[in-house]
Amino acid sequence: MADIPNNWISRNPLIKTSSPPICEYSSIFSILLRSRGLDTAEKIRAFLEPSTKSLHDPFLIPGMGKGIERFKEAISSKQKILVFADYDADGVISAALVHNFLRVLGIDADIYIPDRIEEGYDLSMGSIRKSAGKTDLIICVDCGTNNLESQEYIRNNKDGPDVIACDHHNPTLKDQPDNNKYIIINPKMPASKYPFKDLSAGGVAFKFIKAALRSLEDSQKKIFNSNYLNSLLDLVAVSTIADIMPLIGENRILAKIGLKKIQETSNAGLKALIDIAIPDGGIIGEYDIGYNIAPRLNAAGRVGNAINSFKLLSNDAADNIMIARNLDSSNNKRREIQRAVIDDIEEKYDFEKIISRDRIFIARSDDWSEGVLGIAASGIVKKYNLPAILFRERNGIMKGSGRSIPGFDLHGNLLQLKDLFIRFGGHKMACGISMDPDNYDEFYLKMTSLAKKKISYSDLIKKYKYDIELGFRDINTRLLDDLELLRPYGEGNPGPVFITVDCKVINKRKLKDGKHIKISLENNGKIIEGLIFNISDTHKKILKNKKIINILYGLQLNVWNNTESIQIMIKDIF
Repeated sequence: MADIPNNWISRNPLIKTSSPPICEYSSIFSILLRSRGLDTAEKIRAFLEPSTKSLHDPFLIPGMGKGIERFKEAISSKQKILVFADYDADGVISAALVHNFLRVLGIDADIYIPDRIEEGYDLSMGSIRKSAGKTDLIICVDCGTNNLESQEYIRNNKDGPDVIACDHHNPTLKDQPDNNKYIIINPKMPASKYPFKDLSAGGVAFKFIKAALRSLEDSQKKIFNSNYLNSLLDLVAVSTIADIMPLIGENRILAKIGLKKIQETSNAGLKALIDIAIPDGGIIGEYDIGYNIAPRLNAAGRVGNAINSFKLLSNDAADNIMIARNLDSSNNKRREIQRAVIDDIEEKYDFEKIISRDRIFIARSDDWSEGVLGIAASGIVKKYNLPAILFRERNGIMKGSGRSIPGFDLHGNLLQLKDLFIRFGGHKMACGISMDPDNYDEFYLKMTSLAKKKISYSDLIKKYKYDIELGFRDINTRLLDDLELLRPYGEGNPGPVFITVDCKVINKRKLKDGKHIKISLENNGKIIEGLIFNISDTHKKILKNKKIINILYGLQLNVWNNTESIQIMIKDIF
């Protein structure tokens, strides 16, 4: 192999490219299968042709048995039920799934989604007090695992409501107290024997519904048609992709089958949103969910209240088209606010110095909207490959949201500073923090100290993982057809990335004011068109000074004027 940069890393260097093909597949596709641990006909079939028959027993999830018994008690006693949800896409979808299920059962449940700015995340003491005397059972979705003060209050208050929390967040408790007043259904709870831990909240809600259906009286089961559970998979797929869950194991089953269901969804609200977000139609894939559908569902909670997203999906909205248009408008407003925050940051801060000095970007401003702190932090991470945590103070409490890079565990490092926080949560790549403003300076010093110890300068150089080296002669429609079988791509199942060396630049032209470049390249006598989006100054310099380049890219079928052609989507050049 020709010389390539150190930040181009083989995804599976131990896999031999000379290994014989698997079954009837090509040599190249066989390498891609092996790199995903698929080396037998049985494993390949399970991955490429997932079936709901392979889903695990929902009663293996900790708390499920107790939760279903408490739910059945509420039904039989005609108790008042409140569905309480987080305000992101996964939360509102989970709420819609449970609320729609209850409606089919003939249960008129209430719904409550807290305001992101005024109330914040999780089932708080304030939310519990609002429900006092009005509710017998609260079913939480996408929250309820780590709200320790609220849990203690519920468990010790015999006259208050009971809680079933259907959640998927990492628990801070080592053990769940043996108490039927507050029941946590979460595959990540300690000592969990559930085989797959990484369900979305929508996935956990689906499992709750499946377990409930299995446990209902025969007369109640007859209310549901035989295809009811499968009809929910469109929303479950959206929640799984929107919350960036790994698309392997059960999630692959739910997402792949659910994406097919979306094409013929019976959810009128989801269909209305698709018509507005994807007006050109066509087959809906994971990109459409991640970049068109999910942002609009999330936007309501970022610039207002997420109840509109819930109403759209809950099958009882009078005007789905109007709500979908409102969500589209909210998303446009969110984009403007997010852009303003990032522009403000880039105007005020010298990132070369921050990268050299701190290895992490931590900043605060009362001018930034709390609703976009997380996605603004994501923008910083994407551009500078630098962990970022952004804060805003409101009503005497500083709230922050952070995103990270591979190799720096945000949640794990925050655990070392937990005494500084009112509350915090998250995982390796993202976090949410609430703390006293007086603790900010100490937090800044300690967190930057941790970052400097654990992040080297080389860690901040963006890494690209590739699957295999190809020549242009290897690229054909059969390969693209094979790649389609691996979809949906996402966390845990990334889209295949290739490298090709010694490509001759035939011509290039600017698109959209020079932000993007269309380029024609020749390799081994074959010419292929490529695109470079948001071209960097470094890439511009390389293309100006070199006629022969090495490229790292993905493949895409381009359709223009009813003509199909293979196009390479270039991620890096050397």
